[in-house]
Amino acid sequence: MNRRKKGNVLLELGVIAVSFAALLLLLYFVMVVSFQNGADSAGVTMQLAEQIARRIFDQPTMDQISTTALMIRYGAHLGLFFVVGFVTTFVSMVVFRGYYRIFGVIGAGAVCYVLAYYTEYYKQFVEGRHFQQSDAALNWYGSVAGILCMTGSYFLNRLLVKLS
Repeated sequence: MNRRKKGNVLLELGVIAVSFAALLLLLYFVMVVSFQNGADSAGVTMQLAEQIARRIFDQPTMDQISTTALMIRYGAHLGLFFVVGFVTTFVSMVVFRGYYRIFGVIGAGAVCYVLAYYTEYYKQFVEGRHFQQSDAALNWYGSVAGILCMTGSYFLNRLLVKLS
């Protein structure tokens, strides 16, 4: 019995360590992407927008390519920070147990809020980049969606376990 309990504790610590490592890797990726030079960032986005616009339209105009680039940028903000919110909430729910999970979710929200605005604020110090309040809001909305999705899946899982 004691050996089994010790094995469970080691497994739990392993899950926590792997979760934290994955979260730190994700946050590093967010920082690298966010602090990329403005010309490089715009070049990658426009290149991708041209390829997508050519698949949608026969002869895309610059306006259509620019609109596609804007949608890619908005989608990237929402999608990336959705993953950040989801993973941060997962890690906080693994670390905090029982009734303390609410503190973990609130903490995950605080981390996501700071990260959503910090990444945009810091861009004004990167060559060719600038702060945009709308991008910070998109980051935050993506994070909130990830937090709600992870929290909802937790409660759905608990409900299904109780029903079975």
